[in-house]
Parts: sequence; structure tokens; C-alpha cells
Amino acid sequence: MNLRTLNLIMGLLHLVQAIVVAVIVTQALHLLLPVTVEYPTGAPDTGLEPESLLIGSVNIGVAAVIVLLLPAVTHLLIASPLLAARYQRSIVQRCSPIRWIEYSLSSSIMIFLIAQLNGITNAGTLVLIYSVQSALIILLWLQERIGTPARTLRPFIVGSIVGIVPWGVIALHVLAPGATSGYDQPVWIRLLTVTLLLLFFAFGVNQWLGFREIPTGRTYATEERGYLLLSLVTKAAFAWQVVAGILSTTGGVT
Repeated sequence: MNLRTLNLIMGLLHLVQAIVVAVIVTQALHLLLPVTVEYPTGAPDTGLEPESLLIGSVNIGVAAVIVLLLPAVTHLLIASPLLAARYQRSIVQRCSPIRWIEYSLSSSIMIFLIAQLNGITNAGTLVLIYSVQSALIILLWLQERIGTPARTLRPFIVGSIVGIVPWGVIALHVLAPGATSGYDQPVWIRLLTVTLLLLFFAFGVNQWLGFREIPTGRTYATEERGYLLLSLVTKAAFAWQVVAGILSTTGGVT
């Protein structure tokens, strides 16, 4: 199957899921994730608690629909006459900027939401988590532009180190060392976090194999097919676990 046809199929699969998820979350009670900001109420040595303000909230059901719509639109545009020729040239040149643009947006949104689900509400921390994930994708894009097989993997290595940081911050909230409340996150949030961590890692492995052309004979088209499959699985796993979580948390549809 050629890549244009595969993109068409992937686009339709994402679009159908986006429509179904939109119908479900529209009828369900909304699950809103808070975004807060803290302001100091005294000098650092006074021990005064900062003032915490709620500045907004994120509807995670709507966000799940967006996560599915982004690749749907991207894949369908690639399969259309508008971008098909440009996409094919990028495959021949072994560099697909369209892929990186879409993934920088969707992956950053997903990790932003995973952080929120695990209790991270501070706006500054959330923005930094989103930005760090975007920086990871930019570094992988830079690695690809160096050429394959790569003469150096420095952008990939630096990007991998950078990409671990958001997960470290999330892990701190998951493990909650020193916490005394005894509260534990719902199982679906734990499952979602672990599932997405493994899928993000699988994406990195796919890229590493592509940059090194391992196994021998691996082509850029093979890497692209691997990315398309991982993209579909990752976004579907995220969206449907969010749907299951919304329904279990809010008690079903209205």
C-alpha cells in the first residue's frame, strides 16, 4: 500500500473516531481540569502560604476530540491533491516536516492533559511541560534534517533527555513522596499515564531505528509507515481512555 493511500485511511480512521468521541462527550457530563496560578503573599522567608487562583479550566473531552482531529486533518490534506506531491517529495528527500508539525501539536497537548490528570494545575508548570515536549519534537526534526544514516545523534540524544523531563515531573505527582493524605488517583488515570509513556517511548525507538537505518535495508517509507501506525494507536488509546474515564467519573451520559 502506498503512503498516500495509507494517509487517506489513517485520516478517515482518525476522523470517524473524532466524530464518535465528540458525540459521546457532548452527551456526557463535562470533566473539567483546573488551571491555577499562585502569587506570593509575603517575602520568601515569612512562611506565608501563596495565594492560589483558578484562572481557567480545560474540558478534557473536547481536548480528546482535538487530539483526533489534528491528525485527521493532516492525513487527509496529505492524501489530497493540495499536499500529495509535496509530501511525496519530502519522502524522497527523507524529511517530512508535515509529520513533525502535527506531532509537535498533538503530543504536546496530550502530555499537557496527562499532567493535569495527575494533579498538576499550575499554569506555569503546564506551559513549561507543553513547551518542553514541543522542543523535543523540534530536536527530532533537526536530527532528521542532518540526514540518514545520521553522522551524529546529538540532537536525538539531547531531545531524549529533554523529553524525559515532563515525565519526571508527572512521576513526582504520581508517586507523591511524603504525601500524607492517602489519596490515590483513579485506575484509569494510572493506566492512561503508563500506556502513553510506553507509546511515546515506542515512537522514540521507531525514530532511532530510522536515524540509524536499523535493521539494514530499512527505508524512510518504512519509518513513515511505523510512525503512521504509532500515531493512530497513540491518539486512539488516549482518546478512548479519556472517554472511559469521563463516563466512569461523571456517571455516564446526561
